[in-house]
Amino acid sequence: MKAVVLLDFWASPFGQRCRIALAEKGVEYEYREENILGAKSPLLLKSNPVYKKIPVLIHDGKPVCESLIIVQYIDEAWPDRAPLLPADPYARAQARFWADFVDMKFFEYGSRLWKLKGEAQAAAKEEFILILKLLEGELGAKKYFGGDAFGFVDIALAPFVSWFYSYETCAGFSIEEAAPKRRERQRRRDTKRAMKSVVLLDFWVSPFGQRCRIALAEKGVEYEYREENISGDKNKSPLLLESNPVYKKIPVLILDGKPVCESLIIVQCIDEAWPDRAPLVPADPYARAQARFWADFVDKKFYEYGSRLWKLKGEAQAATKEEFIVILKLLEGELGAKKYFGGDAFGFVDIALAPFVSWFYSYETSAGFSIEEAAPKVAAWAKRSMERESVANAVSHPDKIYEMVGVLKKKFGVDGERESGRDTKRAMKSVVLLDFWASPFGQRCRIALAEKGVEYEYREENIRGDKSPLLLESNPVHKKIPVLILDGKPVCESLIIVQYIDEAWPDRAPLLPADLYARAQARFWADFVDKKVCDSAKNLWIVKGEAQEAAKEEFIEILRLLEGELGDKKYFGGDAFGFVDIVLVPFTTWFYSCETYAGFSVEEAVPKLVAWSKRCLERPSVANSVYDPVEDNENCRLLQLWPQTRHANVKPQALEWLQPRLLVPQEAHELVNLVGVRKRRHGDALPLQAPLAPRHQPRSMHLRSEASK
Repeated sequence: MKAVVLLDFWASPFGQRCRIALAEKGVEYEYREENILGAKSPLLLKSNPVYKKIPVLIHDGKPVCESLIIVQYIDEAWPDRAPLLPADPYARAQARFWADFVDMKFFEYGSRLWKLKGEAQAAAKEEFILILKLLEGELGAKKYFGGDAFGFVDIALAPFVSWFYSYETCAGFSIEEAAPKRRERQRRRDTKRAMKSVVLLDFWVSPFGQRCRIALAEKGVEYEYREENISGDKNKSPLLLESNPVYKKIPVLILDGKPVCESLIIVQCIDEAWPDRAPLVPADPYARAQARFWADFVDKKFYEYGSRLWKLKGEAQAATKEEFIVILKLLEGELGAKKYFGGDAFGFVDIALAPFVSWFYSYETSAGFSIEEAAPKVAAWAKRSMERESVANAVSHPDKIYEMVGVLKKKFGVDGERESGRDTKRAMKSVVLLDFWASPFGQRCRIALAEKGVEYEYREENIRGDKSPLLLESNPVHKKIPVLILDGKPVCESLIIVQYIDEAWPDRAPLLPADLYARAQARFWADFVDKKVCDSAKNLWIVKGEAQEAAKEEFIEILRLLEGELGDKKYFGGDAFGFVDIVLVPFTTWFYSCETYAGFSVEEAVPKLVAWSKRCLERPSVANSVYDPVEDNENCRLLQLWPQTRHANVKPQALEWLQPRLLVPQEAHELVNLVGVRKRRHGDALPLQAPLAPRHQPRSMHLRSEASK
């Protein structure tokens, strides 16, 4: 994690304040998008336990909450760059007053304009106009609220400028008429080159409009951005229809009142209109012609076949994928060993192709392949391009594109089963887990795969009867589950599997620490769990009398050692759920059985460890992999009875069903629940039921194994 992290939501004006302040200070930071409508991240809940809201700035591991407080903190943390608050104490107090006024009044009444109707809305509009006039009075004839320098109050209010149109539309009034100076201040920021009056008619997600934004940013040209409604001609603005009467499409660049249409033409116009800055097209005539050729190739081939990847299915999609890979290889051949398509300088072809980088994930997910594997040089170029500020600020986040593609799939009638996980290419390569539903060792693997977001095929194994040929072939040494098969290669032993999963998908949710010593310590404690916890817990329900008492004392001592290692940390590795947590957590659902058979309380013995287990069970990866403690206790009882009768020539009637059902254990467990075996005495006769459907099917399991049918 970077030293500076911002937990935010893309549309939040409060988060935008923080982004503006960080940009004004020139501070690099890691942006983390939060889900404010659903399950919030553990990091957000931990960082802001009072309000549980964004934005939160985390600097060197220390969280700062509330946007105005964050902006002030940013100003104080980087005092040697572009001051945001005035140096004079009184002016500073005034700035804080007006920023608070924006929060208390402007935001509140602005929201009422679209929340209310009728007389209530009319009253809110009158109050809002009064608020605008008060702000205009404070602004006066100054360039910004603080004078000539853009500062604290400007940052507090600026994000709401993009809400002006919604306010006006909902309540039927003009902010420009109500507060012309406020509108003029916006124009000063939007149009630095007022003499040329640069306006871009665009739509936020359009890769063609993004080309224009990148070009303008590369040239350092400020412009007025106007978002267009592209859903139909009747919804398009009169200015767009007038400026592009032929196609009636965005983007359109209006320069000194003269419209220029079609993105590649616009980029060339930008290059020629500002020839004294960062040339985009080569000076050499032949190189210029080549650049135009490849930019046109992107439009005619890359865009067209990229769109088909998510519009088509089956054989048509497969054929498109092959053609698209050929296109990628042609582009890679043109790129060669150069930094950019034009050489060392970012230019015309790069601008033409760069906006589609954020579509790569959707292409890969829809068609099940890897661009990085097909064209590694293009993938490396894409990463370099995304590091440029002009590109990063213009293109959309891949997750936003993916969401939009899902909407478009429904529109085009190609909405199939939604892809799950960020590595569908791995799912296409056949990730298979041979497992047994109740195995804590297999549960480790399921948790690790879930934490990494990897889809896989789950195959239930019969561990008491005839094991599948695949299991015997994949694990000829131990002939045990779990076995992970990735690209046809088997990996055995749960601790080894979890580490392998971490290394096979290194670009997400690391499970082991990066620090070498911390990694070694994690491996030590994971090994400790295997060597101590499992056997010691098993003794509690296998043995009786003094032997059980001794086993109980040993088990409690083991738990206390683990609690000592955990300490006051959230997880064994600190704030991040990781390797030791994955190794131990499947055994926590057996605690109830341990308590029941040995007559003690785990929570009284190790309260911190029990609190840790509850935190872990709140994670979807854990909750979807482990089982209810009471159910596990019933499994312990059945297994406790099994050794007493498995070798007998004559079995009690109460246990006649036990052996065949243990051959398919999930059926046995379902039978136990259905017939209420917990309420019967062991000698009662139980009817033999027909085989039932498997109790447990992981979300990612698509096929049922022969053993479980």
